[in-house]
Amino acid sequence: MAYKWETLKAMPSKRVFASSLVHEENLYIIGGCNERGIPLDCFEMFNTRQKKWHRLQNLPTKRAAPAVVASGTKIVAVGGVSESQHPLSAIEIYDIADKKWTVVDPLGDKLLGISCVLRGNKAYFMGGMAADTSPFDKFVELDMETFAWRIMPPMPTARYATFAFLIDDKIYVIGGRQGKIPSVALEVFDLSTGQWTRLPDVPSPRVFAMYATDGKHIFSVGGLLQPASQGFSDTCEAFSIDKGEWKACRSMPTKRGDFAVAIVAGKLVCAGGLGNDGKPLSVTEVYDVESNSWSAVGEMPSTHCSCSYVLHQDQLFVCGGLSCRGPSNAMEVLRFQ
Repeated sequence: MAYKWETLKAMPSKRVFASSLVHEENLYIIGGCNERGIPLDCFEMFNTRQKKWHRLQNLPTKRAAPAVVASGTKIVAVGGVSESQHPLSAIEIYDIADKKWTVVDPLGDKLLGISCVLRGNKAYFMGGMAADTSPFDKFVELDMETFAWRIMPPMPTARYATFAFLIDDKIYVIGGRQGKIPSVALEVFDLSTGQWTRLPDVPSPRVFAMYATDGKHIFSVGGLLQPASQGFSDTCEAFSIDKGEWKACRSMPTKRGDFAVAIVAGKLVCAGGLGNDGKPLSVTEVYDVESNSWSAVGEMPSTHCSCSYVLHQDQLFVCGGLSCRGPSNAMEVLRFQ
């Protein structure tokens, strides 16, 4: 039994900083940037059973890195980076059955770096950065059936580009940035009580650190050290949800940031990213929390950083991003066999 990469049919459009999600058996890739850093309106779907790509109706608004979520027959894209390289307020809804986009009332604020989670038919959006780089503490709920918004209690720490995880009835929000300063805040919102709680900070401040959860731990891995002249980090830290405390783990073998990260077959997988030589990577390493050990597995068929990645049926799909040759349309999947 081992982890194994498989090369899938390439995405129709080469792009970086696209957003992705899985709904039923389909993987959707939304927006992104081209080789000149200009946001795109590309919208494509990969059927994971047929292993085929389909071009769908383009986004009404060109954008990179929007917050995206799907429920029922609807996909929602919120905020992101505009053609002018400024934050967006545009909200658009795609009807999967009708295969059409609809533009709805925009956000009250133009924001990028918004995080989101889905619980039932309710989507929760948090944080964001304004045009003047000010971080937001905004926290809102969207009913995916009526598309009515509800203002929620603001996050204790204003920030953007966080990672957010739904674990049981709680939303954990971790990391992110405040301008160019990395945030080490870890906060949890209890949906049953409607209250935020501050948890112990991430021990090591890093920009572009990556986060994943197995439901028992939240892992903080890699990223850019501060000051940035120190390069990328091999740090691996784990927060125990039961104990409410952080512990230092064995260092990741490869120092890097901006990589694909997920829990596959119960273990933390770190794939690709950007190394200290300034080049995208293909190296894949797996961490076992029980033995506190790392192991190298087969390298990705292509180099990837700033890629789109998503977990589906215990498989890690990695798509596009920046390769050693520029923006990529390569797509690969990692399975445990």
